[in-house]
Amino acid sequence: MERDKGRTPAAKRKRASRSRREQIEVLVIDDEHGVRSVLAEALAADGYLVYLADGTNAVEALTARHYDLIITDLRMSVMDGLQTLALAREKSPEAKLIVITGYPSEDSLRLCREMGVARYLVKPFSISEIRGAARNVLRGMNPTIQ
Repeated sequence: MERDKGRTPAAKRKRASRSRREQIEVLVIDDEHGVRSVLAEALAADGYLVYLADGTNAVEALTARHYDLIITDLRMSVMDGLQTLALAREKSPEAKLIVITGYPSEDSLRLCREMGVARYLVKPFSISEIRGAARNVLRGMNPTIQ
């Protein structure tokens, strides 16, 4: 490729990796605007194409396109997170799933495991934690929570 002429093999791999990553589509569903905004900014900085939804427009967002990664809160005012996960599995069956919750429980953890959720993060979590979780899940590491 002419654009890569003179680049080291490592630089070429980095460029190709960045190009592929820019194509990864992520949907963040949370009823808290602040959480959505922070996650969108962090994930976009990593090169992901980020879409946002809350409980009121989650169904519309999930039916609009297929996503590579879906990050959803469990407890939302309009649409329950478990309903969201079920719809996500139906509409984007290949999507990796990350759950974020401020109300962790053994029951919700078990249900998330059964639905194939890759990561279950408890709020508050750090930006580096969510970025690492997204990166690892998309690389195929930790295919389901243990």
